[in-house]
Amino acid sequence: MKRYSNRKNKLRFTQILRELVAVKKMELKNALLLMSKSFSKRQDSVDRIISLAAHQIYEALLRGESFSNSLRNCLYIEFDFVYISFTSFAERSGCLEEALDFLDKRNHREEENLEKVIQVSVYPCFVILLAVAAGILISIYYTSVLETFGTDSGKEDLYSSLFFAFLFLLLFCITAFFVLKKTLGINRLYEAFLAMGFLIKGGESIANTVKAAVNILGYETKEGQFFAQAGEKLSYGLSLKDSFALNDRNYSLRSELEEAFFYAENSGGESDVFEKIALWLNTRDEKRRAICVKLIEPAFISGTGIFLFIFLVNLVLPLFSEGTFFL
Repeated sequence: MKRYSNRKNKLRFTQILRELVAVKKMELKNALLLMSKSFSKRQDSVDRIISLAAHQIYEALLRGESFSNSLRNCLYIEFDFVYISFTSFAERSGCLEEALDFLDKRNHREEENLEKVIQVSVYPCFVILLAVAAGILISIYYTSVLETFGTDSGKEDLYSSLFFAFLFLLLFCITAFFVLKKTLGINRLYEAFLAMGFLIKGGESIANTVKAAVNILGYETKEGQFFAQAGEKLSYGLSLKDSFALNDRNYSLRSELEEAFFYAENSGGESDVFEKIALWLNTRDEKRRAICVKLIEPAFISGTGIFLFIFLVNLVLPLFSEGTFFL
C-alpha cells in the first residue's frame, strides 16, 4: 500500500512540476514555492504530501543544495535512482524541461500498464469466482444427498476431488498471473533503451547512460548485468553492436537485440539508435499485448472448465464404480 501511495504521489508531483516549469515556463524555485502554498490547504492526502515535499525541496534549494540532491533527501516522496539521475543530468545540461517531460511520460506509462493489467484481470477473476462458487454449491448438494441416505462413504471422494480441482485452479491462476504481468506489464528493456536514447542525445556520457539503464533493469537481473558489461566495452572503444553482442547462452535476449539492432541500423543513423531500438521493442510488445487480450477470455473459460471437469469426474466416477448414483 505504501509503495502504491508513493507511486501515486510521485506521479502527481511530476505532473504538476512539469506543468509549471515546462508549460508555463516558471523558474524551478518559484514553481516549488507555488506548489507548497497552493496545495497546503487542500483536504486530499496526495495534495498535502505534494505541498510538504515541494516545501522541503524549496527550502533545500534556498540553502544551496542541488535539485537532484534535494530529491534524494526528500522525506515525503521517495524518488528512485533513475528519477534522480535524470534530474542530475538536467542540471548539468540545462534541459530540465525536457527531463521533466520524459519523467512525466515514464510515470504515466507505468500507471497505464498497471491499469491495463487490472482491467484485464477483472474478467478472469469473475470467471474463477463463478467456478469456485459452482464447486462449493455442488459440494454442498453432494454432502446433503449423502446425509439424506445416511452414509459418509462418499465424503472422502468429495474432499479428494476438491483438493485436486482447487490445486489445478491455483496453479493455473499463478501461471496466468505471471504471463499477464510479463505480457501486459511495462517492458524494462524498452524503458532502458528509451532512457539511454534520451540521455545520449542530450550529451550525457556513456558511463552515466549505461548506469541509468542498469538501474532501470536492476543489477540482479541478467539484463542489468549484460548492460553493465556493454557499458565497459563501449568505454574501451568497441562499436555499439559489438558491445551489445551476446554469448550463445542468452538465446532469448540475444534474438531480441539482434532484431532490434537490425531494425535500427536499417532505419537511420546511429545517433538515435537507442530510441529506434526502443520503438521496435514497443511495437513488438503492442502486438503481443493485442494477442494476449484476445486469448484471455477463451483461456480462462477453458481453465475453469477443466477445473469443473476434474472436480465432477473425481466426484461422480466413484459413485458409478460403487453402483450408486444419487439424484
